[in-house]
Amino acid sequence: MICDEKVAATGISNGRLMLFLMELCGDDYICKKALDLSRLEKAAIHSIITHGNSVYMADSFNNKIYKYDFSDGEFSETTVGRDPRHMFIYNGAMYVSNFDSDNISVIDLSTFTLTESIPAGIKPHDVIVAEKDKMLYTTCYEENIVIEYNLLNEKKRYFTTDGKPMHLVLSDDSLIVMTYFVNGNVHTKINFMDLHSADVRDVIEIEGLASDFLLNNNMIYIINIVDKSIYIVDALKRKIMKKIYLGGYPESISSGNKNIYVTNSKKNQIVSIDKESFTINGTIELNFVPDCIKSI
Repeated sequence: MICDEKVAATGISNGRLMLFLMELCGDDYICKKALDLSRLEKAAIHSIITHGNSVYMADSFNNKIYKYDFSDGEFSETTVGRDPRHMFIYNGAMYVSNFDSDNISVIDLSTFTLTESIPAGIKPHDVIVAEKDKMLYTTCYEENIVIEYNLLNEKKRYFTTDGKPMHLVLSDDSLIVMTYFVNGNVHTKINFMDLHSADVRDVIEIEGLASDFLLNNNMIYIINIVDKSIYIVDALKRKIMKKIYLGGYPESISSGNKNIYVTNSKKNQIVSIDKESFTINGTIELNFVPDCIKSI
């Protein structure tokens, strides 16, 4: 059996919250490690990321960031602000957006301790750092803005979005922001914002509620939980190139070496989509209900 991808995934197995480290092998997988998280009272893992030999998990109920070092099995935790949603690692530090305490927690990775709190706008959901310019960006859901925060001099700029901003990625001189827009029905909008002028230059509208997206090789992959599909958008042409029906309930998305991976909690599956042909090239049946996924 040839396994070409390693991933970390959270999920429910026999009523227990688990973290799985897996090798994906075509339409099959090998579970290399399984960590029982059920001892964590009422844990609600909103997102996970991988870095080095560790998996980090944001628990939005207990206001914790967990670290699992899969090289030695060590499990650590640190307390952050209220309702942590997303994490980003830059220059030996982790930045955490706290949705209910309206701030960004900063964690020193070497000691895994909280070192700083950066004020943000109302309901910051996602956070990223532009490594070249040392600029932090966070989406402020209740204010329809993205805040740019200079990590060197603490100066701020404000980007007004079309819709309520949730997720964001950087692409050359553009900030790509996924927003929600409600006018009777919920729509998702992909904002293409100029980093220099802070203006919205283009918007792609998708009917329904997108739960997550990512950028890889100038292609944007968006999962829509209403029509149960994944949309593939060319970030340079700013055009929807393809829509693939997945069914079930697509939960989370991650980019691997050759494929895009989407977990499906109603079908207990991981679907792989080829980055070259934009077609489904594998469906992995799981013996647990998957949620978050990230390539290692």
